[in-house]
Amino acid sequence: MNTIHSVFTVVLASMLVAVAAMPATAQQDGLVLYGAGSLREVMGEIAAAFTRQHGVAVRTQFGASGRMRERIEAGDKVDVFTSADLGHAAKLVADGRASAMAMFARNDLCLLAPATRAPASAAGALEMLLADGMRIGVSPPKIDPLGDYTEALFDIADRLKPGSGQGLRGRTVVIDNPPGAPPSPSGDSTLDAVRAGRIDAAIVYCSGRARFAKLDAGLRMEAFPPELAVGPQYGLALMAAARPEAALLALTILSPSGQKILAENGFRAVTLPDGR
Repeated sequence: MNTIHSVFTVVLASMLVAVAAMPATAQQDGLVLYGAGSLREVMGEIAAAFTRQHGVAVRTQFGASGRMRERIEAGDKVDVFTSADLGHAAKLVADGRASAMAMFARNDLCLLAPATRAPASAAGALEMLLADGMRIGVSPPKIDPLGDYTEALFDIADRLKPGSGQGLRGRTVVIDNPPGAPPSPSGDSTLDAVRAGRIDAAIVYCSGRARFAKLDAGLRMEAFPPELAVGPQYGLALMAAARPEAALLALTILSPSGQKILAENGFRAVTLPDGR
């Protein structure tokens, strides 16, 4: 990632010069940020802090990273894209739609289950995942990076216990809420599936711990053991046609203040100085 960060730094420097030269009225139009669904709360918080500091409004929309990238490719006007993986942001750069990208956070995978049957430890999370008959809620691969990370987790599980990968995939239930589908009754399609008895547990991002606790106190999350770590990595892309002040927003996400907000929301910061 050093090369990517170096390129991103150059782009930021040049665009920050442009921001300084802009007339004040040019900053009244606001920015548009598209992001992964798992970033809804934290990016909303960072955007609000950005607006307070710089007086530039930020409009946000969130969804599966693949679908948000496709909307940009279809012509949506966006300034900053924040994805739950590096691949979708990298594609926008490779296609010339974005000028630079950088990794801005990490995450972990957890097993979500009703508290009455949830595992009490990381080792228990693996045991529950591998239990015969366990119906596992997963996100759709390719469309949602969480689905891709889950596939990687299954591959590791198969190496640890040969043959288990096929069994895991045979017990998965894809949880999706595509555009045009009825809104989720609970506010989360995974929670709906648990309540409806369609799944026994789900693989989710650990950063969602506080959110699920608010939605349903009867749920519990447990991280998987280190040997099953698949390292979710989040990438942002600065769009090629972005307004100059978009660089300030990208820099805010990467800054100590932005990274602190990410850490407070359950993400693993990647540029936070020691002692912060």
